[in-house]
Amino acid sequence: MKGNIDQLVRTTEIQDNIVSASALLDEQTKQALHNQSAFVRDFLAKNPKANSYEKKTLASQVLTYWNETVNADTEDFWTEMKQHGIDLERKEPLRFALDKGWFRNVEQGIDARNNWSSLKHLPTFRNRYSQAEIERLDQIIEEDKNKRHAVLKKCLAKRAIPQTQYLKFGECMAYFGRCNLFEVYFTTDQIEELYLIWRNFK
Repeated sequence: MKGNIDQLVRTTEIQDNIVSASALLDEQTKQALHNQSAFVRDFLAKNPKANSYEKKTLASQVLTYWNETVNADTEDFWTEMKQHGIDLERKEPLRFALDKGWFRNVEQGIDARNNWSSLKHLPTFRNRYSQAEIERLDQIIEEDKNKRHAVLKKCLAKRAIPQTQYLKFGECMAYFGRCNLFEVYFTTDQIEELYLIWRNFK
């Protein structure tokens, strides 16, 4: 029982160290993750006999961010976890993408595209993924972008968003905006038209 609690506390400390040193996270996200760490440590200090369900729930809360993101901070977090012998389940969005050929959600697609050029060269990353897997992920990231580009082009040509495509259109707009792709694939007038189509959707 105590060993599990010690591992959880150490996990929050690793989280705090990675978050504090991060150049990727904004201050609001950093504060939220620090608050989460503090909450977990405070709960465990007040409940030294926490049951397995409580500990599992706390671990899940801490690991949610690190299981959903694709970036160098996440690699550092899990490397630290392994070095400290903390065996908590890791769910890798890129493994899911390799298995399925697509990303589970738009946030992971955005993360992958924005961080891929640096991530794929990390020694810890290359130790876990083969060259063939890295090349396949290159393709999946490119295919993801191309599919989203096709949705936006189709809506632009029709000057309308099909009822069934509204959520997909919004995801594509978020993807292109946060990946700084609008100016690469569309003119200024086309970008304005896309936003107009979005605003006028009924």
